[in-house]
Amino acid sequence: MDQVVTLVEFFSHNTINNVLGCFAFAPRTVIYLTDHSVEESQRQGTLRAVHSRLPQTQVEFLTVEEEKLDSIRAALEELWRQHPEAVFDFTGGSETMLLASFSFAVRHDAPMMHIHMESRSLVNIQGCEALERQFVFPRLTLEDHLNMNGAFLAGNGYQVPDDSCRERLRGFCELVLENQPKWKEQCLYIQMAAARAKDLQVDNLLEFRTADGVAVPGDVSYLRRLEQVGMLKDLKVRGERVRFRIPDAQTKQCLCDSGKWLEVLTYLLLKDSGAFHDVRLSVRIGWGEAEKQASGTAYNEIDIIACTGITPLFISCKSGLPNPNSMNEILVYARKFGGVRAKAAMVTSSEISHGFVGLRKRAADLGTVIVDESDIKEGLAQGMLLDVLKS
Repeated sequence: MDQVVTLVEFFSHNTINNVLGCFAFAPRTVIYLTDHSVEESQRQGTLRAVHSRLPQTQVEFLTVEEEKLDSIRAALEELWRQHPEAVFDFTGGSETMLLASFSFAVRHDAPMMHIHMESRSLVNIQGCEALERQFVFPRLTLEDHLNMNGAFLAGNGYQVPDDSCRERLRGFCELVLENQPKWKEQCLYIQMAAARAKDLQVDNLLEFRTADGVAVPGDVSYLRRLEQVGMLKDLKVRGERVRFRIPDAQTKQCLCDSGKWLEVLTYLLLKDSGAFHDVRLSVRIGWGEAEKQASGTAYNEIDIIACTGITPLFISCKSGLPNPNSMNEILVYARKFGGVRAKAAMVTSSEISHGFVGLRKRAADLGTVIVDESDIKEGLAQGMLLDVLKS
């Protein structure tokens, strides 16, 4: 058997179980045996995930009464009559349905397989030798996870850095880490200067004042360092005036948001690790189906989502000290939008002092981690985030 024409799946509340076999073999038809208690929204999530990735695959749902063996047997007899070439995938489903179906498949000498999550391998139960040889464990994208779990990608709040600007962003993040209070001060100045600028060209005073008269000075030496790392161009100072050019709109967005650097730094750490095939920045997630959402629908925004294999990692970046509520929040989002295998973590630009070690303990108890300023400066952040995947 070189190609799966019809694949039989046993519907699982663990959404990943429902799509792995289908994604791996791209069958012409996939038939899901479901219990009558399965909600329509769960069926629709699986349907969207399959159709989004495999638009040519026909999806059918066959409803049985799970607690009645006669109901399962009758459904399988009719399925086999129509699809004698079917392959049975015993990756998901309830014990009763699996036992009844296994007995049926043995009697009819039907091909049977199971996908082992941890070893990422295909187990040939019977008659699937060729499929075992050609099996490649599927990798799930963010869209796959969202589709399966009743959500959709509603856009990004910040453009993902391309290769041409990553080095300057790394240099910029290192500069911010040297003196965060100084950065926040100069970020306010750049915000005010950019607001008065024409396009990306700034030509204005070296000092502004807020509405209540507080001075906001530009520090020429700091601006020059921003120029050195490539975040500003053509810096000129004449008396009390300064001119400079911001390279592009993406850089402007980064320079005018005092906390955006932390998201960018975390994004770069994940990309540099090589452990993730899909890394997204400032992800906006909508609930339900995109085509049914009205204008003005509220969305959830996740700072970073990175996918490796079948596991998504949700990360919240905080400029201030995180609290238990913010930890719970990112964990809830991870489970809601990423399923039971999803992981979560927090990155903060603050320092977790000895008086707050309970935060780290609580994070560990919840299966997550908090990365703080010292962890970033000491080069530990990347490893800590990767370790979350093993927890």
